Amino acid sequence: MRLSSVDDAAWASPWRRRRVGEKAALSLGLVLTALVAPPWPGTVLVSLVALAAILGPARIRPTVLTRVMTPPLVFILIGAASVAVGLGAPAADSRLLWQWGPLSLSHEGLARCAALTGHGIAGALALMVLATTTPMVDLITSCRRLRIPDPLLEVASLTYRLLWVLLTTAIGIRQAQAARLCDAAPLRRRIEATGDAVGAVLVRSWDQARRLEEGLAGRGYESSLTTLPLDRPASTRFLAASATALAGIWALVWLTVRHG
Repeated sequence: MRLSSVDDAAWASPWRRRRVGEKAALSLGLVLTALVAPPWPGTVLVSLVALAAILGPARIRPTVLTRVMTPPLVFILIGAASVAVGLGAPAADSRLLWQWGPLSLSHEGLARCAALTGHGIAGALALMVLATTTPMVDLITSCRRLRIPDPLLEVASLTYRLLWVLLTTAIGIRQAQAARLCDAAPLRRRIEATGDAVGAVLVRSWDQARRLEEGLAGRGYESSLTTLPLDRPASTRFLAASATALAGIWALVWLTVRHG
């Protein structure tokens, strides 16, 4: 499961012990650079820096990164393909490569497709710097310092925990059905088994929500259940390295644009 993979990687990463603000500064800096910088060499440099951080000091396995990057990569490629193919009459100055009825493919469309793909992949990798090194619990705790209303954070926290319970339930039901050879059953039986699994998960979600409500009421819940955050020391070396990486990217972009 991709959800459990990214969460397990975040808990096991050495960067989990770093402050969320420091990792967010690096990740958001790379995201903004990926959005603003030109596709060449800006997005390429952002992708390389993000990959170096994730696979290097963050110690995220390449297989985990591949799994969590697959959904956004598919989304990016589908969007880029829709940009590459033109619909309707092409512009007079377009350099057409292919045309069939209202559909056309031109050099300009391919250039836009490549630029969109570069920006999308670089931005996704930059976001993974934070996602693969920071558990959701740490993110929610850090959001309290931004004065986000407690009810919103509590809803997010409870929903996150409930999703994990439902995910565990769904996996258990699926394994039980596989052990009973439901996969080898006729199509009608497999459809019935799928319906039974969905019904069991829905009933389980209702029961878990009720138990959560009773548990919170028993603990005197009113507005929030504040937990003590871990005291993580600030790292000036990490911030300096992040600033140096971002400055280096922009310096190379400036040199390329100036001499290009």
